[in-house]
Amino acid sequence: MKCPICGEQLRPGKKDPNYLLCYNCRKKFKAPQRRSAREEEEEQTYSNIPPKAVRDKRERQMKKAYDDMLAVDEESTRRRKPKPKRYEEPDDDLYDGYDEDYDENVSKLPIIILGIAIVVVAGIIAFMLLK
Repeated sequence: MKCPICGEQLRPGKKDPNYLLCYNCRKKFKAPQRRSAREEEEEQTYSNIPPKAVRDKRERQMKKAYDDMLAVDEESTRRRKPKPKRYEEPDDDLYDGYDEDYDENVSKLPIIILGIAIVVVAGIIAFMLLK
């Protein structure tokens, strides 16, 4: 192997053969590690990444599901949406169609009088505090 700086031939070190030495520029380089045949076959694996075959299968499934989803969306936009049905009263025997809490003939006069009374009381309290 040649020195990347000056181009001279690198020689293994006497003390540590894992390093190559350049006697011309006096630099030390780590020797490239040679892999055994078993290491070359065996790729680095990670515990959280599944094998390529499993990844490809899942990717195909996801693409198919996505295409199906888009196809359903296109079909739904082509179809007309049904009009909402009118409210139908339930046919229960318990429900007689009359709500005791609600009466349409109630006057709004008591609510108006109560509102005026609240404003007057608030005015009197404010007058007494500022006096």
